[in-house]
Amino acid sequence: MLRQMFDPPLPPHLSFHLSITDSALVLLLRTLESTALNHTPTAFSSDISLTGFSLRDRIFGSRAPTHDEAGSLFQWHGEEVSVKEKVRVESQDPSLMAVMAKLSALEHEVMRCVAALRVLMGEEDTESEA
Repeated sequence: MLRQMFDPPLPPHLSFHLSITDSALVLLLRTLESTALNHTPTAFSSDISLTGFSLRDRIFGSRAPTHDEAGSLFQWHGEEVSVKEKVRVESQDPSLMAVMAKLSALEHEVMRCVAALRVLMGEEDTESEA
């Protein structure tokens, strides 16, 4: 669904994933290639490169992938693919950092209230859970 938001549209062999992790915006871009042995030419082209070194690969041979998804197979738009290249971009967002700090402070206060409520109710083990 996000792929239709781009003008011009993203290439069909490019995986785009945007998420929020630890108060940071994380963008994952992956170039994909088909793993079918006898496949007809599709949009999954081995000539596409995020780093732009496909000419070097043709002259000296390709290097082994250095990302964590090397060797894994995935389903992408009904076709089995492997990840050729993977790029991760992470950007700390001050607004998200402020929200995380506020949520952490709120969690701390709620835990103090729960501990105080346990003391009032006469429950044991209040020190071991604090």
